[in-house]
Amino acid sequence: MRNNYTFFLLALVLAISCRPNDKAADSVFTQLSPRRTGMKFENKLKFIKDFNIYTYRNFYNGGGVAMGDINDDGLIDVYLTANMGDNKLFLNKGNFEFEDITDKAGVAGKQGWSTGVSMADVNGDGRLDIYVCNSGDVEGDNKKNELFINNGDLTFSEKAETFGLADQGFSTHAVFFDYDKDGDLDMYLLNNSYRAIGSFDLRKNEREKRDPEGGDKLFRNDGARFVDVSEQAGIYGSIIGFGLGVTVGDVNQDGWLDIYVSNDFFERDYLYINKGDGTFSEQLEQQMGSISAASMGADMADINNDGWADIFVTEMLPQPNERLKTATTFDSWNRFQLSQQSGYFHQYTRNMLQLNNGDDTYSEIGRLAGVEATDWSWGALIFDMDNDGLKDIFVANGIFQDLTNQDYLNFIANEETKRSIITQNGVDYKKLIDAIPSAPVSNYAFHNEGGLKFANKAKEWGLDLPSFPTARPMATSTTTATSTWW
Repeated sequence: MRNNYTFFLLALVLAISCRPNDKAADSVFTQLSPRRTGMKFENKLKFIKDFNIYTYRNFYNGGGVAMGDINDDGLIDVYLTANMGDNKLFLNKGNFEFEDITDKAGVAGKQGWSTGVSMADVNGDGRLDIYVCNSGDVEGDNKKNELFINNGDLTFSEKAETFGLADQGFSTHAVFFDYDKDGDLDMYLLNNSYRAIGSFDLRKNEREKRDPEGGDKLFRNDGARFVDVSEQAGIYGSIIGFGLGVTVGDVNQDGWLDIYVSNDFFERDYLYINKGDGTFSEQLEQQMGSISAASMGADMADINNDGWADIFVTEMLPQPNERLKTATTFDSWNRFQLSQQSGYFHQYTRNMLQLNNGDDTYSEIGRLAGVEATDWSWGALIFDMDNDGLKDIFVANGIFQDLTNQDYLNFIANEETKRSIITQNGVDYKKLIDAIPSAPVSNYAFHNEGGLKFANKAKEWGLDLPSFPTARPMATSTTTATSTWW
């Protein structure tokens, strides 16, 4: 079922692409237009003086997609989240034709800035429910996550408060799984810290400092209600957690589901080993030699068919020489040393492919496998795209306006620029943001060639869709810029 859902996800990505016409080609995937499918959806962002990429760091992090059969007709339906608009639920009518039933289903959502979304049978009645994470610090928005319980008649009732899941953190995503093997679905909630990056003294590692509102949480399903058991289960609810990816699987083949969390910025990732007694042991440093620095998406699957789950994590290292020379990676020897000395472990600016050795250790083989550089990468999916018996890797890419562009950093560091943007009336954020360059970045589709080698087949397979149209380039400046943009 996982493979069916994953294939459908990629078909969906193509279906809602901005290209106007259907494109038939000799490729693994064929693009379908919104006019063909009926899936008209756009996660459109607009400038607001007090809410933009400079006042909210996750402004360009995007929304989410969940798929599942909500009415038991054998067809996979789709729910899409928007940051500044209504979320959408599309009912699959067959033959890749969809109907927007959002309003009559009652699932548009009433909170602002929706991010990740999951479909799962939360209440155990045999029907898929929808859990939506909300994350924006918009004025008047209380950010509560929403749980839409399936009524069985193509309508839903919002019951997050009733089930104890109306979390108010900067939620990124939620994964439902049965961690205690009692027959019902529990939930791991991935949150992003409230605090600004620049507010931390990185020499003081605050991993043990629990954030009751913004930290990650593990919720145990007690039937009528979910209970936060994070602290007693050994889950970090850290104030330095900037979670962007979470994946679940049995990494040590003991029959209990484990958790991998990828954290952005300076905090290291977490590998939670399920001890089978309701608790987890965090063992990343004992099992891995190095990890990504600004970890983004994560997925877990067996890439070499040896029966052990391997782990892939995306980062921001560009591949083309032009991008490699113009994008700032914020990497340096001094930063690496500080990271080690402060307990953030061995972090490097590149994707990581962790090969499971089957003995509670991993070998990092990203560069050996050829998957270490995919640019500004978000989600990762590991599955067999071409049905050859080997699992491939899909990487979803792109950022609308690239704040790491070195020309832009030089431009805003220029004294003349500062005087024109910062006045007695405050900061002219629109002028500051309009100058940020945009460059489309292709998705990657790594074909598993066997022998732990991968080759990017995105173009041949019809998956090299840029994330957005090309925008005008930035004017350059010779002034040296600060290396901190957040």
